[in-house]
Amino acid sequence: MAQQTGGSGRSSLHRIGSLFANRDERSAGTAESSLEVDVVDSVRDVGKSQWNGIVERSNRGSVFHRYEWLEAIETGLGYTPRHLVVTKDGNTIGGMPNFVVEIEKTPFDRLSSLYPGFGGPLLPTDTEESLERVIETIPRLCRGRTIVHQIRGLDMSYLRYNDALQTHGYRPYRRECRFLLDLTGSYDEILEGMSRTRRRGIEHGQDIDYEVVEEELTRENLQRFHRTYEGVMDRVGGAVYPFSFFDELQAMDDRLLLLTIRIDGEYAGGMLELLDDEHETVHGFFAAVPREYFDDHASELLYDHVFQWGIKHGYETYDFGSTNTNCEDGVYRFKEGFGGSPVPVLVWERGCSPLWPLVKAGRSLYWPYYT
Repeated sequence: MAQQTGGSGRSSLHRIGSLFANRDERSAGTAESSLEVDVVDSVRDVGKSQWNGIVERSNRGSVFHRYEWLEAIETGLGYTPRHLVVTKDGNTIGGMPNFVVEIEKTPFDRLSSLYPGFGGPLLPTDTEESLERVIETIPRLCRGRTIVHQIRGLDMSYLRYNDALQTHGYRPYRRECRFLLDLTGSYDEILEGMSRTRRRGIEHGQDIDYEVVEEELTRENLQRFHRTYEGVMDRVGGAVYPFSFFDELQAMDDRLLLLTIRIDGEYAGGMLELLDDEHETVHGFFAAVPREYFDDHASELLYDHVFQWGIKHGYETYDFGSTNTNCEDGVYRFKEGFGGSPVPVLVWERGCSPLWPLVKAGRSLYWPYYT
């Protein structure tokens, strides 16, 4: 369940020690290794420059790992942080963000790296030993109602950890995928790669009176977008992030792109994109177009604009965000029509409680394709 972290004023960093063969609770400084693993109850206890330094040194660091995104989740969503920090000889050399979030349709929680978004370990140096220490720390963080740890890797590079994760009891599943569109070619090549339906949608939309505007990230503009987003998510039965989360995202305004489409002078929806400069990718994370503008092809026009914007600003990939892996699903077919390549979302889970197998079995009843 979403929980607020305490505000007692005491330090939120707890030394849990490096995890050596003797498994004692002493400080990590021994002759065997100088690595230490700490758990912090707020990313603020690490500090912006120090945490983002880890992200920038790691090949797997992304916009979702950055301090600002983690702080928005912690403050705007109220999820309980359990971030791991790896130090060596007193220097921070790696980390892994984690939040406690609810398991849908159960009274239990999972420890997730990372949700919302994609996470996983960032271990640019001493990788093998650091990964071992981090993995062995996780069971200490999964207590009470928290019965499973989940890692959601952003890209295929996380496959490098697969053998180590499975050795420690993590099991992969493939319930989601993402469509990635190559922006390194010309705009005409992107159009040629689309389905006939998507191309015609853009062509027909261009016959109407419309404009797409890059908005300032003011509170007023975000509130207008959020009202539309909330209405769309209510209509489709999706989970709605509160406005407090969007409000906190203003701290990373240099990594956000807010687009508005106006049709016949009226507000017709928009998109809030995340700019992943670490991977030269634009992530389509939030979109909100009311049903009454479907026939005007407002969605196709917004996507068409952001593709051209990405090319112009030197981004290499457009990421449509997660969808299920059912090719009969309307969202899957809609995204597929823009010509992107489907890639699996890499997820590993490790049960930390005898209750996990029962919850997993029960979950398969409403997700029959879950493995």
